[in-house]
Amino acid sequence: MNFVILLLLILVNDPNDIALINAYKEGAEKSFLAEDFSQAVIQYKFLMDSLNVNEDAIHLNLGHAYHQMGDTAQARTAYNQATLSSNTGLKSIAYQQLGVISKSNENLKESLTYLKASIKANPANLEAKYDFELVKKLMQENQDQQDQEDQENKEDQENKEDQENKEDQEKKEDQENKEDQENQEDQENKEDQENKEDQNQESDSENEEQKDQESDGQEQNKKDDPNEEENQDESAPEDASDEKSEADKSTQEKLAEMNISPEKAEMILEAMRNGEIQYIQQQKRKAKEKQDKGKPDW
Repeated sequence: MNFVILLLLILVNDPNDIALINAYKEGAEKSFLAEDFSQAVIQYKFLMDSLNVNEDAIHLNLGHAYHQMGDTAQARTAYNQATLSSNTGLKSIAYQQLGVISKSNENLKESLTYLKASIKANPANLEAKYDFELVKKLMQENQDQQDQEDQENKEDQENKEDQENKEDQEKKEDQENKEDQENQEDQENKEDQENKEDQNQESDSENEEQKDQESDGQEQNKKDDPNEEENQDESAPEDASDEKSEADKSTQEKLAEMNISPEKAEMILEAMRNGEIQYIQQQKRKAKEKQDKGKPDW
């Protein structure tokens, strides 16, 4: 019986293939420890693709090699394959590594989910618990920072609105003050105009009264003295000096045309004035009532 089992094992597994598999496993492990991660990847891929070795440990180690190379996409694929393992310890490590990759990509929520799965698979995984608390703390700090930024933004917005409202209020007050000032100036101008018109009316009224008084006085003077017009002509105001000067100039030109000197013309005028005065004095005024014959005529 034992001979039959040994024969079947020999038929199913070629001793040369087992030796080759072990040789590649050992070589991949040495390459990984020597930090020759690219060579380790080649050896693990040969085991999986060429020698058809489908072991959870190889998927996990392949994920480690890709992660060390910085190829997080290939590392994720290998780790996800390792999470299907029935080995809880290996499964926990695969989930933990997925959480580490998510954390490095700043996807903290996803990282926390993977780390929870890692702890659930193996509660004794202390590194996974540490990473879980670390990510949780980072999430809280980020949330606090976000809340603080939101609060600061809110305060900035409120301050900005307050400043705008204050500026609008100041502009409104300035506009109202300007309108009040303009209205006051308009009212003062209106009052000044009315006062000026009243003064002009009073002045016109006084001038009219003065003219009426002068006219009445002139009429009275005409009644009292028929010769007032002649006397008024002789007492012309001094402010007509310009007209007199022009008249004198015209008179001198006429005298020059007549070949008469001004002295001679003055003598002639004086003689005429004296003759006129004598003539007026010789005239008798007419009596207003019929003279009584029995009384003298004086």
